[in-house]
Amino acid sequence: MTQQDFLNIIGNKISNEMQKTIIRNNFQPQLADQLCKVIDSHEAADLFQRMMNEWIEYQNRQQQIVQAFMRQYYRLT
Repeated sequence: MTQQDFLNIIGNKISNEMQKTIIRNNFQPQLADQLCKVIDSHEAADLFQRMMNEWIEYQNRQQQIVQAFMRQYYRLT
């Protein structure tokens, strides 16, 4: 993750909290709770997707390292 990714996550968190505050101030409690849960679920899904993308990128880098090692090893023997 880059510094910009972290800044985007923080900015989205602030924006989501502001949206939830507006919702809580303008809707009935039951409806507000449901709407806030939707925002929280979307935020969690976004973070999970980012984590999975990072994991896939890490796995790809590891695979490239192993392949490079194997190419070099078998060329030398």
